[in-house]
Amino acid sequence: MYSALIDPASFKPSCITVVEGSSGMVPGVLFHLCAASAASGRHAVFLDGWNSFDPYAVSRFAKSFGAGRTALSRIHVARAFTEYQMDALISNLEEVLTCFTPSVLAVSYLSSLFSGGDGRRLLEPLLLRLRSLTSTFGVITAVTSFGGSWYGDRLLAKAADRVIRIEHPSKKRIKIIDSGCVFEYMPVPPGQTRFTDSGDISTCSCWTSGTTTAR
Repeated sequence: MYSALIDPASFKPSCITVVEGSSGMVPGVLFHLCAASAASGRHAVFLDGWNSFDPYAVSRFAKSFGAGRTALSRIHVARAFTEYQMDALISNLEEVLTCFTPSVLAVSYLSSLFSGGDGRRLLEPLLLRLRSLTSTFGVITAVTSFGGSWYGDRLLAKAADRVIRIEHPSKKRIKIIDSGCVFEYMPVPPGQTRFTDSGDISTCSCWTSGTTTAR
């Protein structure tokens, strides 16, 4: 998986990092980050705002770190299908962070849920809440976004300490723009293993953890 190009160690505690772009590599960054946390013996919390959580991808990353099924139970997933559900999850997140003391808080495609009138009203205070929790608990917060000129994506990027944009200018080239610095990579042909790529976690619309059969 090319998401392994972005080192989990480069994500800093008490900081919000936004990973944006339409590339399929974008959600993989969160999976890689959560797997690294679980493999190290720490917990991770994943708020899924776009039904993007892939338990098989997370499992492959965990295996690449030498972690077994027990480690996967340290990744706790909740899904939100509306802006109101995401608002409730983040508004009540303090209890979850206190309970699990995770090293990673991952939120997939947060701003995409907040497209309507109520969404615009809710998003800004929610980002302030996320900022406060990130600082208070010293957690690594990583949020994915499609990026672009839409209000929510711009507001999210403005709230971030670091913005990573992933682009695929062509099938033979990957461009990563990390806080203004540009890095370009050539994908490895099939059968070669230059990048770490090693696919069980359950997901649902409420908090869960463990290694039950994925849906």
